[in-house]
Amino acid sequence: MAAAAALEGLWAEVNCPICLDDLRDPVTIQCGHNFCRPCIQQSWAHLHIRIPCPVCRHPCQDRHLRSNTQLGRMVDIAKLSQITRSKKKHQQVRRLCEKHNQVLTLFCEEDLEVLCPLCTEPPAHQGHQVRPMEEAAAHHRERLRSYLEPLKRRMADVQKLVATQDRNLLELREKVENRRSKLASEFQHLTQSIDREREEVLSRLFEEEKDIQQKLTVSTTAFSDHISTLKGLLQEVAEKSVMSDVKLLMDVKSVLHSCESLRPPAVYWVRLKREGCSLPPQYSALQKIIQKFREEVTLDPETAHPYLLVSEDKKSVTFVMKKQRVPRNPKGFAVDPVVLGSEGFDCGRHYWEVQVDDKPEWAVGVCEASLPKERKQPPPRQNRCWTIQLRDGDYVAEGSVPVVLELKEKPRGIGIYLDCELGQVSFYSLNDRSHIHSFMDAFSEVLKPYFYISYDPKPLTICAVRDYKG
Repeated sequence: MAAAAALEGLWAEVNCPICLDDLRDPVTIQCGHNFCRPCIQQSWAHLHIRIPCPVCRHPCQDRHLRSNTQLGRMVDIAKLSQITRSKKKHQQVRRLCEKHNQVLTLFCEEDLEVLCPLCTEPPAHQGHQVRPMEEAAAHHRERLRSYLEPLKRRMADVQKLVATQDRNLLELREKVENRRSKLASEFQHLTQSIDREREEVLSRLFEEEKDIQQKLTVSTTAFSDHISTLKGLLQEVAEKSVMSDVKLLMDVKSVLHSCESLRPPAVYWVRLKREGCSLPPQYSALQKIIQKFREEVTLDPETAHPYLLVSEDKKSVTFVMKKQRVPRNPKGFAVDPVVLGSEGFDCGRHYWEVQVDDKPEWAVGVCEASLPKERKQPPPRQNRCWTIQLRDGDYVAEGSVPVVLELKEKPRGIGIYLDCELGQVSFYSLNDRSHIHSFMDAFSEVLKPYFYISYDPKPLTICAVRDYKG
């Protein structure tokens, strides 16, 4: 028995981990594992920078393959021992039925069980297809052999998928590096006030890279485990197929189930989040914002204060001293001369423009859709508004903390850019496309365009977004 076990161990050692067949022209790589020379060369054919060992994933520094002639002689010895074992298989002792103490000579195809003649008596296997053991063994031996090539092909396919995973990791690094370069280029045009934004975005990109790397590692580990399972199953099928009839059929049910129920793990495909890894362009890149993210914003009359008159096209609003003859709407603002946009945004990026001309007081921006309507202007900061205001002659950025703005020129129009994923609201002067101010925050619900009209009769208008020529 010890000699048989030793021969089994020797036979396992002389198999190639890639093709699971006898080693042909065996070679040893840097980590010490052995392969057929053609198999390892084909496995590494599509890899360029990182060259992992197919068994332990150790990154090899070069493609140097060291011939292993001693192992080649061991392969020859293992083949001779296999031939000897095949000659002795007919000399094995025939087993007896544990229940009836009769020689096991039959096999039930329905229950996949080895039987003696007494086992076939009703009712145990009544109506089942029972055939002689030799005939059944020949059938199932051929059936098991039919799994060898599909399992080898599946092993090759999985090896290709693992190579794809390795390439995905390299592509991830290249994509991250390209994205990092683009971000750095955009940030060269930003003022010192948004340096903090740069660090936050790069940190988010780094975390995403780390997260994808972890997922790729988990996926690669799953494939390695699957390869180990395939290897073990293939070895078991190969061993079973050369066993005696009784030994083969005693456990053929579980082996067949393992072969037929085997499923490979899913491939994890790398996709960087476009929204999460892009900075909003500023200054000269405003044209890019306009082209990609312009939004057709309209006013929602149901939210308008009773003294506000919304135009028929829902693009302009005016404060009038006469209260509108419409029923009191619970959605409308009761105290402030405010109206909201009809559109609500909770994802993506959006841009629209508002004409303020020479109105002495106004506020535009975004607010949470659940903003309370029973309150006074200016909006309390806890109510979650992000606006630019002209108030008492001063321009103020009103967010979590009010910021008084120093503007070189009085803007006659305001461009509003909202990035929901990045948590940013930016404002531009339409006079010269210059950046006025940006808010960074975490948005927890749907945002709506916000318009504070004030108590003067001059209209506030949502103007058509136009392209700017540099």
